[in-house]
Amino acid sequence: MKLARLNSDSLLPRFYRLAVINTLSNIMIPLSGLVSVAFLGHLTEIRHLAGVAVATVLFTYLYRLLHFLRMGTTGATAQAVAKDDREAMLLVGLRNGLIALVLGVLIVILQYPIEKIWFLILDAPDEVKSSGIAYFNARIWGAPAVALNLVLIGWLLGKEMSGKVLVITIFGNLGNIIFDYFSIIQWHWGSMGAGFSACLSQYLTLFMGIFFVSQDVRFQEIQQLSHSIWQRSGFQTVFAVNRDTFIALRARQEARGKRQKFTTKAFQLVLMS
Repeated sequence: MKLARLNSDSLLPRFYRLAVINTLSNIMIPLSGLVSVAFLGHLTEIRHLAGVAVATVLFTYLYRLLHFLRMGTTGATAQAVAKDDREAMLLVGLRNGLIALVLGVLIVILQYPIEKIWFLILDAPDEVKSSGIAYFNARIWGAPAVALNLVLIGWLLGKEMSGKVLVITIFGNLGNIIFDYFSIIQWHWGSMGAGFSACLSQYLTLFMGIFFVSQDVRFQEIQQLSHSIWQRSGFQTVFAVNRDTFIALRARQEARGKRQKFTTKAFQLVLMS
């Protein structure tokens, strides 16, 4: 009984710490758009603010589709840590990292049809669309970094390195604020500058995450696992976990989206009025 009480006492602080950090890391992607909106609100032309707002909605939905990478990586990494299986722990991060890289590059490759479809169905003035497209064309190049950041954060959370996740999140957002200040306020790049800043901040976050991981993982370990990474059974397991996580997240997002669609539409109409 006493042992169970001790385990419970040690578990609760760890659980709450991870829950708080997980919540903070969840707002990293939409926060980039909100910071840009704050700076753009000081410009004389409202089209920049409206264009970034409608393009940010697209990025929010687009990157939500990738959240299964973080959730799946966190769960599988935590299981490997509980089993004290360092090889499995590293393989989870490497395999999900490869999947994230492929998905991020695929988004960049498909940027033209994504842009055309979104702004075609969007009911907005031409000047607002023009500003939104400029923001989209600049920010979309950060897609590979966004996908890899989700894996890195998930891997660190699975290892209970919540302090490092918090540092990464703060560092990336501070970088975005600095980039926004120079590109929007000082250099007057408008919506394109906001997209450029969001893109750069994601790569800044990625480099910081790689730095923290490199402190825990030696390059020689990765070299030793180079052949194991491509094992078919391992990838089948990763794909199965990611598939189930994706379906669960999509179901939850669809339920939430039905409640929020009227609020989102009203927000867009206010910005464009």
